[in-house]
Amino acid sequence: MNDFDGLRDDVDSSSTLPVRLYTDPAAFARERDAIFRRQWVAVARSAELARCGYLTFDLAGDPIVVTRDEAGVVNAFSNVCLHRACPIASGAGEAAHGILTCPYHRWTYGLDGRLRGAPLMDRAIAFDKSLLRLPALRVEEWQGWVFVNEDRDAAPLAPQLAELARLFEPYRVGEMVAFKRLTFDSPWNWKIMVENFMESYHHMGAHPETLNASFPAGGTHWVDVPGEFALLENPPKDDSIAPFWVVCIFPLTLFALTRGDRPIGFWYRMQVHGHERFTLDIDLLTSPELARDASFTEAYAQAGLAIHLEDIPMCEGVWRGMHSGYAQSGRLSHLEAANWKFYRYLAARLAR
Repeated sequence: MNDFDGLRDDVDSSSTLPVRLYTDPAAFARERDAIFRRQWVAVARSAELARCGYLTFDLAGDPIVVTRDEAGVVNAFSNVCLHRACPIASGAGEAAHGILTCPYHRWTYGLDGRLRGAPLMDRAIAFDKSLLRLPALRVEEWQGWVFVNEDRDAAPLAPQLAELARLFEPYRVGEMVAFKRLTFDSPWNWKIMVENFMESYHHMGAHPETLNASFPAGGTHWVDVPGEFALLENPPKDDSIAPFWVVCIFPLTLFALTRGDRPIGFWYRMQVHGHERFTLDIDLLTSPELARDASFTEAYAQAGLAIHLEDIPMCEGVWRGMHSGYAQSGRLSHLEAANWKFYRYLAARLAR
């Protein structure tokens, strides 16, 4: 399709995506159907869900609720009441008595998605609440994350990420816990955030005194490993600093991992609301032991905040520029090879 005419078999011959794939609501509608409703998306860390707990998530306009039931099983369902389509739950918390209650007409649901109560429905003909349940999503836990997929026939996630799991193993990513969450309303297209995250070419421009001082842009490089993800290596300027990876598990699970004897993770959880806006939660992760070291965690929280505050004007600037009549596709640098792999992923799903 014309949208991917600038994409070649190598990064050095390829260009960025056309502007309309960011600014056109019709392009987002294609993404919603071909990507967000068919691909695995991380929505929580497993540790967030206490037994008889729940949390909600906006999956590209589809409200969902994720629960851990009385048996400790994680489930995911549509968060839309079977009566009049009101969202059932909001935020996150403990489900009293293992029940979620729609605020509109007090219909109740178990943490397994089954309809448990429907007040004043005794006159409804051929209405049997025991036969009704919320539409379920597939759920898979991997490396401490809860992933969901609206496609009930989707291939399992773990085999697609086998090589990444091997690389993560020494750092015990699956055991990491969150010690801080930073939340940002982000009024630009979700792909701009993915692209910014997955190239360190911009270190010299956006982060000259922070990241570029320790991880020079020209030394970063894509790691060519198989799987439904892209991996970027950020070597340090000298051996006194631990290197870090940034990863995109397609389509939008973004994770950075500092390596060494005290690894820290930065998970960028994106709730995409439309072509022009998403909510970003940056969860800072580390081992349970380090999470108790307040001075250590506060230093990393401040560093993470500073980096994203430097990224925001860059992403906002790109979004403004894309609305100019002069905006057009540009050539990719070899330092943007991870984005090239992301574009190939998009093309494989949107050009069908």
